[in-house]
Amino acid sequence: MATQAPSLAQINALAQQGQLGLALSQIEQVVIADSRNAQAWHLAGMLRRKAGDNAGAVDALDRAIALGQGKAEVWNSLGLAHEDSGDLAKAETAFAKAATIDRSYTPGLTNHARMLGRLGRHAEGEAVLAEALRRNPKSPDLLNALGALLIEDGRADEAEGLYRQSLAMRGNSRVAVIRLGQTLREQGRADEAVALYRTQRSVLGETPEFVNALAGALVENGEWAAAEAELERLCAAVPGNFQAHRSLARLAREYGTGKDCYRSFRQLAAQFPDEPAVWLEWIGLLLHYRDYAEALEVIAAASACLSLEQLDYAKAVALSETGEGAAAEALFHRLETTATGMQQAGLTSRARNAIRLQDPALAERLCEEAVRQDPLDQFALAYLGLAWRMRGDARELWLHDYERQAQQVPLEYLLDPARMEELRAYLRTLHKAKGHPPDQSLRHGTQTEGALLSRPHPLMRELRGAIAQAVRDYIDRLPDDAEHPYYRRKQQLFRFAGSWSVRLTTAGFHVAHIHQEGWISSALHLVVPARGADEDADAGALVLGEPPAELQTGLPPRRVVTPREGWLTLFPSSMWHGTLPFSGGSERMTVAFDIAPI
Repeated sequence: MATQAPSLAQINALAQQGQLGLALSQIEQVVIADSRNAQAWHLAGMLRRKAGDNAGAVDALDRAIALGQGKAEVWNSLGLAHEDSGDLAKAETAFAKAATIDRSYTPGLTNHARMLGRLGRHAEGEAVLAEALRRNPKSPDLLNALGALLIEDGRADEAEGLYRQSLAMRGNSRVAVIRLGQTLREQGRADEAVALYRTQRSVLGETPEFVNALAGALVENGEWAAAEAELERLCAAVPGNFQAHRSLARLAREYGTGKDCYRSFRQLAAQFPDEPAVWLEWIGLLLHYRDYAEALEVIAAASACLSLEQLDYAKAVALSETGEGAAAEALFHRLETTATGMQQAGLTSRARNAIRLQDPALAERLCEEAVRQDPLDQFALAYLGLAWRMRGDARELWLHDYERQAQQVPLEYLLDPARMEELRAYLRTLHKAKGHPPDQSLRHGTQTEGALLSRPHPLMRELRGAIAQAVRDYIDRLPDDAEHPYYRRKQQLFRFAGSWSVRLTTAGFHVAHIHQEGWISSALHLVVPARGADEDADAGALVLGEPPAELQTGLPPRRVVTPREGWLTLFPSSMWHGTLPFSGGSERMTVAFDIAPI
């Protein structure tokens, strides 16, 4: 007797029960047997996306739509798949279609508004949600979505009222409580956020999202030991919540708790030695924090339990960074010849190692392939420029024109000493850590948390407005050149892809680095220490075009910029930049940000 094929409902139920692999195999059998089943293709798309197969998800959902499955839910699923793939423009189009098809379908509306916000089009997103709220003013989900959009737009004070309205309608909304706490933190009221979370704890329960939010508020409120205790309990109770493990590690490093920052990962690996995700997460963090020697030890331990290509790639990176460049190149070369080949990050990592081995020709080949695959890869452009420089290729100065692309301009309002001091005093209150973030470029100093220029404080709004105008003027001065990797991105619409303040102490500096997520990067100098009697004339200066010291190229900076208080320096995100140490004075303060075109 033939076995009856499972229904779509049964397949979906398997996925909901955690049996994703079985659900996937069954839905693939269904679409092979009935390739014109639009509903099956829709489910296949959702399951493929859940399994991380974004390209397969997009293909399945496109098939479902072509076969007439054009409901808002399908377009919303397609938008999520495009978003997972990194194609935000196609995601926005799909979400907009979902919102147009069914104006009562809240996920489509909220995702459309959220995506408009991600693209920097906050006013459009706000209009979408405002219109939806006019039709349905008592929707907590719409209020929550509008609140999130306002927070991202630097209007946390306005978002606070929306979340309080949402909680008045649905008092047990975990989303509203967590985000209300976020608005309080953005307004400098971390103590109120902590009080809110502690009051709501018995109502909302011990979910990972809630505990992580509470721990973040505790840190900001100066209750580091309490935050550490919360994260330790969460790591023990929900071992698979990697965010908690990462937060615990960062807390130990930045706030000097004196504990082994990787202790929870050690326990996790001992508990689940055969789980690849545990090892890869831990190794990824070790590489991110530049703990390369320890990474090699953990890779060896993982390799005793598992055989994964990712472990070989991580080993190659760690070998390169610990001075074993030849061994690293041999491993990179072997990985290039495997069935999967070298992935994008592997190309740039191998190019970095090639530069360390004084092989700019290999670095050039790898970077050109990386740029072909992703023209916006800032690391690939940075290493390509360096390879050209080592080869004496004039294209280096075509790619990075240190005179035209790096511009230093004043923010006029900060030339008033009183207004400058008011800004400095406010920023000092935000520097609460004891040490520098382990994954950032600064040494001997601290960096603020979160998106600085999204804070609703009047001083941040004023600063953001002044910076935005300076960036617009800078963009206007750039040439129009559709063939140039930097100039071809020129357009007036842009978003802040990140913003922060750095406060360096005596002997503080930045190692040479670039910004992968940016197009234009920056340094706004607010405190420039006077040079000490024995200091070099360039002490504390911003240096452009000097490669990272650990690559041992011996190449000097292409340009040295003398910092001036109240002046903003803008330059390409792919341009190597760092600062020289200073010893005169006890403080050097900057605001920095990245710009990405919309």
